[in-house]
Amino acid sequence: MKLAAAAAGCAAVAFALCTLAPPRQTSGDTVAGRIGGAILRCTGTFDLSRIDWLRSQTDQHVELYYMHADEDGEFTSAFGPAPAVIAAVALLDFGSGATMTDATLRARERDAAAVLLALSVALLVLAAGAKADVAHAAGAGLVAALSFAGAATLGQGLWQATVALPALVGALAAWCWSERFPRLRVVPPALAALAVMLRPTLGPLALGLGVAWAAGKPSRRTWLVAGAIAVVAIAPLAVWNLVHLGTPLPVSQFDNNALIAEQEHAAAFSPSHVATALAALVASPARGVLWFAPIALVGAIAGAKRERIVVAAIVLQWLAVATFFKWHGGMAYGPRLLAEAVWLAIWLAARAWPERRGWRAVAWVAVAVTCLVGQLGLWSFRAEQWETRLGPDTHPGAVWNIVDSPIPATLVPRDAPSSYDSPLRHELTCTGDMVRTR
Repeated sequence: MKLAAAAAGCAAVAFALCTLAPPRQTSGDTVAGRIGGAILRCTGTFDLSRIDWLRSQTDQHVELYYMHADEDGEFTSAFGPAPAVIAAVALLDFGSGATMTDATLRARERDAAAVLLALSVALLVLAAGAKADVAHAAGAGLVAALSFAGAATLGQGLWQATVALPALVGALAAWCWSERFPRLRVVPPALAALAVMLRPTLGPLALGLGVAWAAGKPSRRTWLVAGAIAVVAIAPLAVWNLVHLGTPLPVSQFDNNALIAEQEHAAAFSPSHVATALAALVASPARGVLWFAPIALVGAIAGAKRERIVVAAIVLQWLAVATFFKWHGGMAYGPRLLAEAVWLAIWLAARAWPERRGWRAVAWVAVAVTCLVGQLGLWSFRAEQWETRLGPDTHPGAVWNIVDSPIPATLVPRDAPSSYDSPLRHELTCTGDMVRTR
């Protein structure tokens, strides 16, 4: 009962943080989900060109990176259908003849993201509570919500990661409790598979949870039932992919990224690229976990003895992100592409909270820094303060600038034009077959 109350309380805090912070532009990655929800409610399709300002782009054969053109001429989201479906649930009043302001659309998107983040926080508390006391479990949930990977980023818009996070953390929670409640043993594979279908780049983390589950030597019957549940869970997404992509696998994001990178694959496996990206993801002032969420490093180190498989999965996820040509995640506050790995590392920290006094002091400092930096981003970060002014795309060396870096930039007002993730419109009107703006 205490654990359930702690989970609910932490979820409420997470929701409040997401929705009370000043609204801001997020990233182009969230555009397809946000407008996709309006299009789905209005037209019943996933065709992004059903909104007039995108139709003008496609008529000129301009394809934005978050769109995928299928064989039928529909332009669907490169991030799959899930963000649009979630957004559509938040837009139930947007039907034929309805009008909505752009500000309302963005607010609805953030409300939906806040619900998903709150659910993820509750699941993380439950996962931690299976291996730690209630205080440490609640602490894990609060730290995740307060961090850059919580309300400051995933709670501000319908990123692909925001939608996939509840499935991933749900798989973790079900695995943690399956020893005490054996009936839960059939659940983790389905949720891990669902997480990958929603966000394929989560493969290393989901695989790690799957290996940890298999290490418990489930019975043959458990394997069969778990496999059947997994097939049912991912079937709708597989069918959608088959219809729009010609394959049941979620490959459009990889294909689009390869086109952007102007190479066969979006990954770069050269030792110099991987080493540079990996070092920056660990220690650079612009994207380093050491600066944005040091508790993740503490968790990975502290959990190395008890949860080696999960730690290995986190390391593999880190390496996978380092191979990506755009490892810094574009316009973002902190190492956005490592957000889910940070959540699992926070669970590890609660699971194996240091017992030695000196090491425990380091852990407390790491918690304080993680929460403080995350809250600076939530309440003060604006893309024009650092990202669009001195971003890693145009100035790769900027990620190592300690003085002019994103964290102190949140404290410096900038007299610069505001950045936008999509064209601002006063109103959106559903005409039945199109979403028209003005």
